[in-house]
Amino acid sequence: MSANLLNPVNYHHRHQIPRQRCFGFRRTSMNSLHMLTSHLQHSISPPLQVRVPRSPVTRRFAKISVSASLDLTEDNVKLVLDDARSKFSHIFDTSVGMTGVAELAEVDGPFVTIRLKGRFWHERSLVLARLGNYLKERIPEILEVDIEDEKQLDDSPENF
Repeated sequence: MSANLLNPVNYHHRHQIPRQRCFGFRRTSMNSLHMLTSHLQHSISPPLQVRVPRSPVTRRFAKISVSASLDLTEDNVKLVLDDARSKFSHIFDTSVGMTGVAELAEVDGPFVTIRLKGRFWHERSLVLARLGNYLKERIPEILEVDIEDEKQLDDSPENF
């Protein structure tokens, strides 16, 4: 019994395991422990962030979008509608027989009314929504973009 106290043995599921194997670490000095933790801190640190400069093309378009806001006049609304025709070429695609045209009907203060004619690639309500968002983006004074007549939103073939 006294031999067991001098040389302790841990029991695990009926097996005798020597203390050195049960606690598989050796004594280390505080200096080596400090070196280990500092090494771990440096190896875990996030990578440095590298700032990539913008290309000249990106800078040019960023300046255009900032300076592109216009005043609310009939001429500017017509100009923006012409720009929208080229920007939304997938909506106003004449190569496949889509003859859709969006025209300015009226400007009444901050309210703009649009007239839709012809066939569009997308639903007319979607065309009106996209044009309205584009007009509001380019001319911030516009509060609402509406259709001249509700019948113009009907996508049935007899309205073309």
